[in-house]
Amino acid sequence: MKINLHFPGQGAQFKIMGLDFYEKFSSYRILIEEAGMICGTDLVSVLNEDEKLSETENAQLAIFTMSYGIAQLLREEGITADNVLGLSLGEYGALTYAGVMDRQDTMRLLKRRSYLMQKASIENRGFLAAVSFMPREAVKESLKGLDGVTISNCNAENQNVIGGKLELKEEFEKRIREYGGKKITFLNVSGAFHTDLMESAAVKFKDYLDLFTFNRPKLPVLSNLKGDFYSEEDDIREILMHHIHKPVLLDSCLFKLESSERDIHILLGPGKALGSILKQNKIKGQVFTINDVEEFKKTVQVIKENQNGK
Repeated sequence: MKINLHFPGQGAQFKIMGLDFYEKFSSYRILIEEAGMICGTDLVSVLNEDEKLSETENAQLAIFTMSYGIAQLLREEGITADNVLGLSLGEYGALTYAGVMDRQDTMRLLKRRSYLMQKASIENRGFLAAVSFMPREAVKESLKGLDGVTISNCNAENQNVIGGKLELKEEFEKRIREYGGKKITFLNVSGAFHTDLMESAAVKFKDYLDLFTFNRPKLPVLSNLKGDFYSEEDDIREILMHHIHKPVLLDSCLFKLESSERDIHILLGPGKALGSILKQNKIKGQVFTINDVEEFKKTVQVIKENQNGK
């Protein structure tokens, strides 16, 4: 039996998320207060306001602290991961959990990363939209000749996220519908992440990455950029730079998990999109979603019963 932890990406945030953990667990409270101090923001206040939480500079920190905080609470219960995987922003939670950087450095990195991405979003206005129930090849065909619109997330064969220039949003939607696409969901983000519109942010972020020390992962971590596990030869700085403006190969990562029916998948923090993506990729094993304290308690109880052979 393998335990796989899945860290969500931006767009999954919701008002008051994680505040029940903040009230209930002292270690979680310390994490939130530490993040606020390092990044110069009142994170509890941010979590209480939809408008503030939707801003890239706040959303990335809020999602990281919730997902990583829950992972740490599971550790305190003796539940540890065999593999970790993050979706987009979530890769920072996965890498921190695996000891690649300490959590304070991650907070500093995310503050800079989110600032640069927000700046690039203002300079290069863009959109992201999930296209569901449409094969990837059909999506690619529909986008031919539409320069400035590309696939940014390969979530599943029939679930892909498209990003592009804001002025091409209507043309993109028209093309998808002409090719038989029926479900288009525009995402709650400020820019076209994981596309060329973020290249300026990636280049500037590389200079900041050079100021930090990165360790080898202490357990297997899947890379969005590679669609495979990090290896000893990887240049983590280079990967994290390109991670900003290159596509997320999530379905390839999930394939590399080689899951079995006995596996446990724990989705940490806000949103339920990751659960749907696991289902679409026909991932084997039990799936637990932890969005609040009650779900946390139930998940811990069931996993401990499984570990004890009950």
